[in-house]
Amino acid sequence: MPQDASRAGAGEPAVEQHLDALNRELLDRLQRGGEAFVSNAIVGGRYVLRACIVNFHTGREDVEALPEIVARIGRVADAELRPALG
Repeated sequence: MPQDASRAGAGEPAVEQHLDALNRELLDRLQRGGEAFVSNAIVGGRYVLRACIVNFHTGREDVEALPEIVARIGRVADAELRPALG
């Protein structure tokens, strides 16, 4: 069975390090940009982003917009960090 392209290289040290660095950079950009606020957690030794919604003004549209915001900013950050993978 073909491997899902989004999982290609998963588990390889260089890929795992890149993903951790990408998530760190993405967290910084999201917080500085003010478009969305997320925090981080370490899960299974990996640096991950997490959304913890506690503001009662947060609506469904805010929650539904978050994945696209993260993906959009993440694509830019990934393109900038990827050359470092070399």
